[in-house]
Amino acid sequence: MSNQRLAKLQRKATFNDNGSMLRQVITFAKEAEELLEKQGEEDAAFYFGQLKDWLIDHPSKGFNEPTHRILGL
Repeated sequence: MSNQRLAKLQRKATFNDNGSMLRQVITFAKEAEELLEKQGEEDAAFYFGQLKDWLIDHPSKGFNEPTHRILGL
């Protein structure tokens, strides 16, 4: 028998845990897009919209694609 302590298991946040994290990010991007449009920041709002649309259209890929592809650059 060993005197070694048990390792603490820390789970990483993933998008596969019933989608709650993904829904939170989509909601954040949607709200940011709307607020930025109201403030006249159309360029920034556009990119939050791109992020929101990407996550809605490709939920299984999440952020596994390069950033420039998600933002359409």
